[in-house]
Amino acid sequence: MAHQSGIGVSDRLTAQFRDAHSQPIRVVQAQVTGESVELITTLPQQGEFLEDLAQVPAMLSNTEPSYLLIRLDANKWLFATYVPDAAPVRSKMLYASTKATVAKALGDSYFTEDMFGTTPQDFSPEGYRLHKTHESSTAPLTEQELEMERIRELESHAASSIDSRRNHVASAQYPLDSAAESALKDFCRGTINFVLLAIDAANEVVVASDAASLQSHDELAACLPKDQPSYVLYWFDSSTTLFIYSCPTASSVRNRMVYSTFRQGIIANAAEIGIDIQIRLELDDPREITAAWLEEEVRSRAQPEAAAAKPKFKRPMPPNRRPRTSAPGS
Repeated sequence: MAHQSGIGVSDRLTAQFRDAHSQPIRVVQAQVTGESVELITTLPQQGEFLEDLAQVPAMLSNTEPSYLLIRLDANKWLFATYVPDAAPVRSKMLYASTKATVAKALGDSYFTEDMFGTTPQDFSPEGYRLHKTHESSTAPLTEQELEMERIRELESHAASSIDSRRNHVASAQYPLDSAAESALKDFCRGTINFVLLAIDAANEVVVASDAASLQSHDELAACLPKDQPSYVLYWFDSSTTLFIYSCPTASSVRNRMVYSTFRQGIIANAAEIGIDIQIRLELDDPREITAAWLEEEVRSRAQPEAAAAKPKFKRPMPPNRRPRTSAPGS
């Protein structure tokens, strides 16, 4: 089996696709089952491409995603990814991050076209014609641009699904583990000024990677990982709480999908503890974080009323209240 992000391609699927090159097979359908991508069924080649394509929508469920390997001509295949809007958010992320594994295991060179759809009719003859029309009307994209487009597409469908069903919000919010909950409570009380959170997808919980009281804003950048996403809660000063979503470009596609999808869930976790976030920041390079950058971001995003109301004197802060982090030179 070939592996990426923990999901493999079954030997049965690999053998079936290999045999399909010399057999009259039009479609090979596969789905993620447990820890591998398994063969579900095949559709024989009975007529012309569009004639056979008319049978594909009947193969698809309204709630369960699938990969469809569709023969175009001889050894040229279309790699189609079907992810219905009603599918769980986790499934949407899983199919997006596992696609490259499947293509590589079966042979990238066989797949000359790529297609994505959210309804069974997207894979009907008319759906395919619309796909080709759209494809011909846009400039060719690089492989990286195509991957990012797929990510944005899935994120959009995940967000729409969550917004349209209130009871679905919980699927985009993992609970805090005990250490993360304790860290956020300390942060809320002001006994620490920095918490770094991460997603433990295997156990479906939010964990605290780090929690501390930093002495200056310039210490913040060194606390964030450079090769994977993270969430930061940080007291900029005694009255301004920052939420920072860091998503380095070196992160894997799977992690970018996971962390982007659960970002609002983390904010909800903080709100449930009683943390009032004033400013939200997003960046793709933790090295951007300097005292000067933070001060400029806070200044530019602060509400006009708050910026105008500058008291001449401040009352001394009582013990065990929110710590104030001073910028270098202040």
